[in-house]
Amino acid sequence: MPANNRTGGKFSAFCRKLEESSQPVPYVIYVGESAEELEELLSVLRKRLSGLYGSCDEVHLSGLDNEITNWHAELMTMPMFPSGRLILVRHAEALLKRIETHARALQNYLHDIPQAPDFTVTVLQFKEKKIPKKMQIIEDLAQIYEDVAMTPPELVDHLVQRAAALGFKTDRDTIEHLVDKSAGQQKVAFASFDRLITFRLHEKEIRVEDVEEVATSAESNLHFQLLDLTAQRNIGECLQLLQRHALESGEQFIAALVRLFSEALRYHYYRDSGMQLAEIGQIISTRPMTGYPLKKSSERWTTLINKYSPDGIRLVMDALLRADALCRETADAGRQQVILTSLYLMLSRGS
Repeated sequence: MPANNRTGGKFSAFCRKLEESSQPVPYVIYVGESAEELEELLSVLRKRLSGLYGSCDEVHLSGLDNEITNWHAELMTMPMFPSGRLILVRHAEALLKRIETHARALQNYLHDIPQAPDFTVTVLQFKEKKIPKKMQIIEDLAQIYEDVAMTPPELVDHLVQRAAALGFKTDRDTIEHLVDKSAGQQKVAFASFDRLITFRLHEKEIRVEDVEEVATSAESNLHFQLLDLTAQRNIGECLQLLQRHALESGEQFIAALVRLFSEALRYHYYRDSGMQLAEIGQIISTRPMTGYPLKKSSERWTTLINKYSPDGIRLVMDALLRADALCRETADAGRQQVILTSLYLMLSRGS
């Protein structure tokens, strides 16, 4: 993922802090999905352990499919010869959740986590920092880096500046359209921007029609279509789209729906409290709603409040919260697709 000044500087400072620490660093929590940053972090820790102990053994585990006892076994393993030990646990949120449900394993971890030997460092990689209450001790002992994604307006600013630095002519409305098409997702917007740079390399100009041509096949555009159709209460078309295509992250899409319907419910609350429409519009316009507060968001939100009653919105919110909880329990895209389809089948019965 391309670095930006804000997160790049923060990450470099975090790595320097680890390099210069005079105290043992038993646990490092990395919240993010950048393969480049994770490898750089491992490189820093690898070098630190090799410098202290002469060499470094390295073990990679997955919270999705390794046995729940594997990390404990690696954590307490003594090396045959003097050496540091570097353990990477990917998808750590899944592992910690599984550990919490097994009383004996949980007891063993809680007993031994504070006693990890000085020559061992565990890197816990999270997509989101979800640490069960019973395992908060890890957070207390860890150095933590969280990759905070740019907001959509920051993302637009960043891409406008990047286009200019590369010598490309464009305007803010075009880049806003790109971010809108990317559902405000930083990773998707960067990938689409890179495709546009290649697509318009000789002309050195990015136009709205180029965004349309390059971004229409992106998964984020399906996300965008489903949001519009849901706001329009066109549930049948939503079901057809889900039958033909698969979303990469049902969890992210449901989160966008929750934000959208939450803001519609907020509108009704403001109105019932006696606020004027102009005041309500001013407040709502400053909030991100569906994750990208651009022109289309306003149209989608206005459509929704005309299509759903306050009671209807509350019923949809109840269903969304149940679907959100189910999606958070699985990282499997197929199972998330089933959860989404079940959600829309439920909505179709109330249409």
